[in-house]
Amino acid sequence: MMRRDRLVIATVAIAYFLCAASAIALTRLSGHIALMWMANAPLIAALLTRPARERPLHVVACFAASIAASLALSPMALLAPIFAIANVAESLIAWLLLRRMGADARVFMSLGTLGAFVASAGIVAPLVAGLLPAVAVWLHLGVDPWTVWMSWGIGHGLGTLICTPIALIAMTGPLYRERALQPGAPARFAAVGILIVAVTGLCFAQTRLPLMFVPILPLIIATMAFRVAGAALGIFVIAVIGAGFTALGTGPAELISGTPAFRLQFFQFYLAVLFLTAVPFATMITRNQRLTSAIAASEARYRLIADHVSDVVLTLGPTGLVEFASPSLREVTGHAPETLIGHSPVDLVFELDREIVDAAYHAAIADPDKTQRFEFRGITASGGVRWFESTARAVRDDDGTAQSVVTVLREVSQHKAREADLMRQATTDPMTGVLNRRAFQDRIDLYRSTSADRPAALALFDLDHFKRVNDSHGHDAGDAALLHFADVLRANLRVEDVIGRLGGEEFAVLFPGLATSGAHAACERIRQSLQDARIHAGGATFTITVSAGVAPIRADLSSDEVFRIADAALYRAKSRGRNRSERAAA
Repeated sequence: MMRRDRLVIATVAIAYFLCAASAIALTRLSGHIALMWMANAPLIAALLTRPARERPLHVVACFAASIAASLALSPMALLAPIFAIANVAESLIAWLLLRRMGADARVFMSLGTLGAFVASAGIVAPLVAGLLPAVAVWLHLGVDPWTVWMSWGIGHGLGTLICTPIALIAMTGPLYRERALQPGAPARFAAVGILIVAVTGLCFAQTRLPLMFVPILPLIIATMAFRVAGAALGIFVIAVIGAGFTALGTGPAELISGTPAFRLQFFQFYLAVLFLTAVPFATMITRNQRLTSAIAASEARYRLIADHVSDVVLTLGPTGLVEFASPSLREVTGHAPETLIGHSPVDLVFELDREIVDAAYHAAIADPDKTQRFEFRGITASGGVRWFESTARAVRDDDGTAQSVVTVLREVSQHKAREADLMRQATTDPMTGVLNRRAFQDRIDLYRSTSADRPAALALFDLDHFKRVNDSHGHDAGDAALLHFADVLRANLRVEDVIGRLGGEEFAVLFPGLATSGAHAACERIRQSLQDARIHAGGATFTITVSAGVAPIRADLSSDEVFRIADAALYRAKSRGRNRSERAAA
């Protein structure tokens, strides 16, 4: 064990002895036990703050200090071991209860742990431990055990409540002394201390007026200035000065009729009221200060992130209006952030996407625990349209109600363009730009599933003698023929007609809403336009024709059957001399 640890153990034991001796010498007015026992505070503080390896030594040292104080000053020296056992047991019970309730050295930093401390150290522990000395004094002196037990419980409980904060302040470093370490704090601390001493001394040095309420004012000043440390030291000063004058038969307590012991017990009640007023007040101030500091730090971090992040951060209030817009809004959209405050962001959303944005906002409000992700098109200050990806989540207030929605926007126009390009590459023929075979088949299936009650037709096209073009004029000429035919299809078809290249020189067209007669007429128009055209490729000029087969798309026919019927009609057109179109046989 280090020298510093041994010094701490010795210091705690000496403090225990001095507190115990003072209590026996000054507050033993009832003929049996001390009415204000503060000695257990150093031991409880040590148990809460010191390492586990030291705790048994603290218990033994304080046990010895208790016996020494009783032997030195108490007329009941024979009961010194019993008193020592009860005193140490009381401290251990309080510590064990506090530890079970999750309290530690920060016991005065929250109202919950403060309540646990009052209940365990101020009520339960002294009442449980007081049973042994109550019986012992009764057997030794014949004193009413109920009176001894209640005196023990009140005196020990109140003394522990008053002095434990001071012991913790002394043993925990800056935990409770952070305001006393600020610049200029020592001078303010001395001034407040002098004020408490002066006011308390004046109030308790006279017996004419009931001025016990007056020291509350400097106590509140000390509490507001130094939080728990100010409250604890203020109560301690009032307790020492007031108890001293009361024990000497002077002070406002003398205006109360009764024995000196009764008046001292009333003074105990007075101190209990001061403790239960000042310390919870200090705890609430500390908690609120820490909460305010945490909120300020969080807001500063939020502002720092919002001011420098490239994404746009918006905060929407409960009515959906913008309460905050980050400076990046100007860079991303061209809109000034201040122009959006107090307005609905939907005004800057592309009209077709406003329903998506509105639904996402209401979904975030309805389910604050869920993050909403969506994409929409927004309107820039120049009138352009860009794609944005948004993440939105509601912020709850103290009662759990969603009070605002924080939205982070990121422009994804380039991503959407790449996405569209990949989609185009995946669904179109790279040479002609029409749909590839798979995409065309998907469009057929989609039409059949969504428009089964409408007429439709499928036409298959095959360029006549295409291999001969490649062999005679080269592959460039063949490519030119394919491109030219794709252009002929686009020029002679409706906007709603779907063109696909099935492979090589084979093409297909879906005619939504047309019967086979109408589709056949369109095929004839295409065929005639192609046969009359002259195609130039390199130094060659040539013509090419096409054959077509048309089949109806019906609910009773599968896609494969429709293709097979159309292919049979195409074969019939080729077998009858090519450069013609045929309808499927009835």
